[in-house]
Amino acid sequence: MCVNHPRFTRFYVWGQRYVEQAVGEIREKQNSKAYGRTLIVGAGTGLDISTLGSKVSEITLLEPDAHMRTYLKQTYDSLPLIPSTAENMDVGDGQFDTVITSLVLCSVTNVRQVLSEIYRVLKPGGQYLFMEHVQHNEAVSRMVQNSLNPVWQHIAGGCQLNRKIADDINASAFTTIECSLVKPHFLIPIIAGQAIRI
Repeated sequence: MCVNHPRFTRFYVWGQRYVEQAVGEIREKQNSKAYGRTLIVGAGTGLDISTLGSKVSEITLLEPDAHMRTYLKQTYDSLPLIPSTAENMDVGDGQFDTVITSLVLCSVTNVRQVLSEIYRVLKPGGQYLFMEHVQHNEAVSRMVQNSLNPVWQHIAGGCQLNRKIADDINASAFTTIECSLVKPHFLIPIIAGQAIRI
C-alpha cells in the first residue's frame, strides 16, 4: 500500500465524486451490514464513514499514507487513526466486530498477508466486509488490464488492475465467505461480499 504519495492523494480527493457515482450504492449496501467496533482499513479520505449505520458502536481508521492521514485528521479528527500498513497492523488480536476494505486490496504489497491480519484483528464470529476491483474473467478485457497495469500502477498510488482478489479471499482462513460480482465493468469489475471469522 502506498505510504507517501501526495500527487495521488490530490488526484483522489478531486476524483472521488466520480468513483462514488460508480460504486457509491455498492459501498452503502455493503457497509450497512457493519456493527459493533469497526475498523476501516485503508480509510483514504473517509468515504466509508458516512455509510455506517447505528449498529456501529465505535469507528477506528487505519491509513498508512501520510497525506491521506492529513486529510482524515482535518475531516474526522475525533476518530482514532492508526498510521500503520495493512500488512502489519498496529492492533491487538480480536479487537473488532467488523473490518472493512473498499478498493484497498488493489494497492497493498501482499494481499494474503493483509487478509491474515484482518482475520487476526477480528473477534471470533466477526465479519470482514469487502468491495474490491479484480481481474476480468474475459480474455480481451484481461489483456487490456494487463497492458495498462504498469502505467496505471505508477499513476494511481500502486493500484493494480489485474489482481485475483476473490481467489485470495477464498484461500484465506475465513470459512464462511459470500462473494459476488456486483459490477461487471469492462476494465474494472467490482466484487463485494462478507467473510466470517470462526
